[in-house]
Amino acid sequence: MDLEKLGYLSVGSQMRRIYEKLQIEADRLYKDINVEFRSSWFPIYYTLMQSNRALSIMEITDAISYSRITVKNVIQEMEKLEYVMIDTNPLDNRSKLVSLTPKGHVVAEKLQDVWQVIQKELEHLFNSENDMFLKQLKTINDKLLQNSFRKNILKNYYNYTVRNAHPEEFTIIGNILVDVYSKLKGFPKIEEQPEYYNMLRNVGSLTQNPNIELLVAVTNQGNIGGAVVYFSNMKDYGSGGTATLEKNACGFRLLGVADHARGLGLGKLLTLSCIEKGKKSNSKTMIIHTTKSMKLAWGMYERIGFKRAGDLDFMQGKLPVFGFRLELNK
Repeated sequence: MDLEKLGYLSVGSQMRRIYEKLQIEADRLYKDINVEFRSSWFPIYYTLMQSNRALSIMEITDAISYSRITVKNVIQEMEKLEYVMIDTNPLDNRSKLVSLTPKGHVVAEKLQDVWQVIQKELEHLFNSENDMFLKQLKTINDKLLQNSFRKNILKNYYNYTVRNAHPEEFTIIGNILVDVYSKLKGFPKIEEQPEYYNMLRNVGSLTQNPNIELLVAVTNQGNIGGAVVYFSNMKDYGSGGTATLEKNACGFRLLGVADHARGLGLGKLLTLSCIEKGKKSNSKTMIIHTTKSMKLAWGMYERIGFKRAGDLDFMQGKLPVFGFRLELNK
């Protein structure tokens, strides 16, 4: 197969092909100059060389953006050749400190000479007059660190949209909400607040009220990723505190995203859908509540523009619940 004809779909394969060729050549080179070394060790070995102290596994991992298991495996290989020593961290018994041994330093001196020659050959190979290739690699790596490649693809593949839930979906949605809320750290469990979880399980029954809508985020294939309950009139909101007395206001509650859809932006998608409904109504403000157990949601709400409203706070049993407002139609 001519990989080049596949365009960007072949990037991973072509990069792997280049990497494997360079790795094989480099490993043979080290053997030719009688140095027992592997090219895959380079980033970790070089990081230890440049440090004036022993480094923890985590420090090495952070420095080169390798996985923890990869770093540990390479260090174990180098330890067998007595290139590195591993000691217990005196400040943390669970952590290990790694440093080069005297033998490792001797090998490092030999390696530095050949690395200079390798550097020049790579510059010639990649024709890096202005280091454009290295700059592009850094740009790509930074983008991958900032945004998950997999999650970006899943967003486009599933193409979640928001609509009103169908009655045959009510049971699925109820089970999702029970699962989501029962797993929240610090949130009351089913045995502590059975009535609340019974309400979640039967969330579809709320739609018998014409002022209440159950919205779902669904894929092109019809799979449900999350849901939220929208209230066009706060008298039906059903929370504690004074929220139900708010005039010219709407709100939403019981937002939940299934485990398999986490990180795909569904919480924000559902929130913005509720805000859009609110703006199309005569409501001047939107009311919501959250808890400290929902840190990700809390941050998202504030980034969207919701402001803390202490007068809406209340206690759900022993759980503090915090109110927020968003100005809609001024």
